Amino acid sequence: MPLLEAAFVLDTPIDTQEVREAVSAVARQMNVMLVDVHLDIDEGPSGEVQFVQAELLCTPEEAHMWLMRVLVRLEGEEGYAELVTVRIDGVEFQA
Repeated sequence: MPLLEAAFVLDTPIDTQEVREAVSAVARQMNVMLVDVHLDIDEGPSGEVQFVQAELLCTPEEAHMWLMRVLVRLEGEEGYAELVTVRIDGVEFQA
């Protein structure tokens, strides 16, 4: 399986522990190997944004499904994990 990078930006920062738990839990559920995860909070055009970058051992299709499940999990009842930009293995797209 290839080592892929999946990255996304949340327009409202979330507690970093909550993000780490979400990416790990979804990886375990899907049998995707989470190699590493990096989280940074930066100033964006409309305030703080949170950048999440994960290294995964899986296929591109699995990485995409993992990413979508992570975002659904982070969104929760309050709906605060709005997706802005996604990049999987160097291919970037916007939602």
